[in-house]
Amino acid sequence: APSLRLSANLSWLFADRPGIVERLGRAAARGFRYVEAMDAGGETPASLADACRRAGGLQFALINAPPCRPPSGDLGLTALPDRREEFRAGLSAAADLCSALSCPTLHVMSGRTTVRSPEVRARVHGLREAVQIFAPLGVTCVIEPISNIADYYLNSYTDAVAILNDVPGLRLLLDLFHLQMLEGSLDSLPAYLPLAGHVQIAQAPGRQEPGAPGDIDYGAVLRQIGEAGYSGCVGLEYRPSD
Repeated sequence: APSLRLSANLSWLFADRPGIVERLGRAAARGFRYVEAMDAGGETPASLADACRRAGGLQFALINAPPCRPPSGDLGLTALPDRREEFRAGLSAAADLCSALSCPTLHVMSGRTTVRSPEVRARVHGLREAVQIFAPLGVTCVIEPISNIADYYLNSYTDAVAILNDVPGLRLLLDLFHLQMLEGSLDSLPAYLPLAGHVQIAQAPGRQEPGAPGDIDYGAVLRQIGEAGYSGCVGLEYRPSD
């Protein structure tokens, strides 16, 4: 599918290189024009933007709003209303990052919690706030159902669609590995593709490269994505087998 714009996920690929700046160099050497990552890898917004320029003008396609990784173990805060100030601080840091990188898409993670609110209202307040902040910056906020993190709040595509219906301007981060693991098939892909602001791919169940043996026929799936008119990036978020 030559028309699809592939994005190298620097949090997963080129793991033989310790730093995000070195991984940017590897991505450029492999011919990538787009990259994505969980976070800035310890760089400042300015130093990361400079590294992208030095790597031949690599363009960030997606980054996560902090906090989104250990040591704290936090993976977003939208489902944790008692930590709203930290959430807002994360959005402020993300705004600086997206502006410096001209990054068009921001993943706003829900966080881990065992409290399941029956009210959509309680789940979407922070996401509405995020969209209000980032839409004027030309940045699309996305949410991602995740299959394999204990107590991660957003672990269902049905829930994600309900939230999208309640938050105008919010889009779906459609990770086909998680969709396969959560639903056992990609039968619902045609329903979810029009909601997607970003797509990520990996083979299931092992989360290795899409061409590896597994449950997903990526030749067919990538054709389907192209024919559906999806024009965003397709992120390579996998652990290479070799």
